[in-house]
Amino acid sequence: MRPPTRIDVTERRFLGLAFRQLAILASAAGLALGCLVGLTTWPIWLRVVLVLACATVGLIWAFWQSQGQTLEGRLLDVLVFHRRTRYLMHRAIRDRDQGRATWPAAEAKPAARPRNASPAAELTWHPALLWITANALGVSILTGLTLWLVQGGAHQLMLIWHAL
Repeated sequence: MRPPTRIDVTERRFLGLAFRQLAILASAAGLALGCLVGLTTWPIWLRVVLVLACATVGLIWAFWQSQGQTLEGRLLDVLVFHRRTRYLMHRAIRDRDQGRATWPAAEAKPAARPRNASPAAELTWHPALLWITANALGVSILTGLTLWLVQGGAHQLMLIWHAL
């Protein structure tokens, strides 16, 4: 007998809850407990309000569904929709006489174009902010490490190496 091939891991249950719901509820409970116990300098009524807010957000996030989508699925769909390049461009480009066919009075034959060499390739990649930030951070770390090595860090590393 072969094992089933179409298994949806979201249907697995533990104590009647899906693993996603358990993870969200455990995180919310940990945050609520941290607010209650960790913020001892705050008044008790404010800590209780924070605990109730954490519990409410956790319960809504774990159990709320709209049209079969969870809260994070719905949020991801909204973000993907607004991130698309053709966001609401369909109706803006459509002109009034889109369905009408127009025929030119006399069709002229297009002149044969000589074949030229293919155009040079253009750079279509533009670095994103995260990529630029990561590279700037890496360069600054390398610069700091180099300055540390020049100002005596190499001697310290040599002493540590010989001590091993």
